[in-house]
Amino acid sequence: MIITSPAQISNSFHVLGPKSYHIFLKDGPQPLIFDSGVSWAGKIYVEAIRSILGHRQPSVLFLTHVHWDHCGAAAYLKDAFPSLQIAASTQAIEILKRPRALDLMSQLNEESRLSLSSSSELDLSLISDEGFRSFTVDIELMGNSTMNWGDTKVEVISSPGHTRDHCSYFLPQENILIAGEAGGILLDSGMVTTEFVADYEAYLSSLQALAQLPTQVFCQAHGMILMGREEIKDFFKRSIMETVAFKDRVLDLLSEEEGNLEAVIQRLKKERYDSIPGFKQAEVPYLINLRAQVNHLARQSQL
Repeated sequence: MIITSPAQISNSFHVLGPKSYHIFLKDGPQPLIFDSGVSWAGKIYVEAIRSILGHRQPSVLFLTHVHWDHCGAAAYLKDAFPSLQIAASTQAIEILKRPRALDLMSQLNEESRLSLSSSSELDLSLISDEGFRSFTVDIELMGNSTMNWGDTKVEVISSPGHTRDHCSYFLPQENILIAGEAGGILLDSGMVTTEFVADYEAYLSSLQALAQLPTQVFCQAHGMILMGREEIKDFFKRSIMETVAFKDRVLDLLSEEEGNLEAVIQRLKKERYDSIPGFKQAEVPYLINLRAQVNHLARQSQL
């Protein structure tokens, strides 16, 4: 089964916000949020959370990583829920100290907001014009660990590769996996994309490890939510195959184009982006990630 947000997955687990940038809420004695989407959707997230929790406050916001579209509304959520603590990896804390990284997050959030004028998915009256703001991480996540919040157990899984600061979260009581982009993305077209940006080998290793979990609900970062063990196993199989195939294709193109990185990037964009119908990543961040992927594999091929 495949669903999109917003949706109630179980009595206590909810997918909230726009389909392209959803977040996740685990209700309970100490409610938990996973990821904080984009800055312009802050009001949408807050109203959705309050519609479920009423006057209760969420306890912790767990971030998978600090890309612009996963931590964009963290400061907004903190303002709305003052007792909220933000949890992220050690590497994420270091990234949030870098002015250039913060500037890029701000730029991409603003570009994303400006692209909404023709959107049919959203009530534009709910869109906030407040830009991205930096925030402080209250809980430092170091490696793999298990945490208990009220009656909810959260397994923190270090899953680098998409980024070096990436964590995934497994809720073993319901077999729910919140994996950011560590598992790849299933698009509306049926295509599975590989999402390593920082490190191919680390990404593949993380992907293979996540595939071994007994996941019944797979919450990918954008778009659809997958339900059912066999469907999720098939997705991970396809994601692993696509990751390897992508690397092979990049190396072939590097040979054909005699190391011309920009020519390789444009050919990959034509093959794997321009031809995709329906929902897909915005072009500017797609090209940022694609350049990082090609540059990384080009460097690796020369070692």
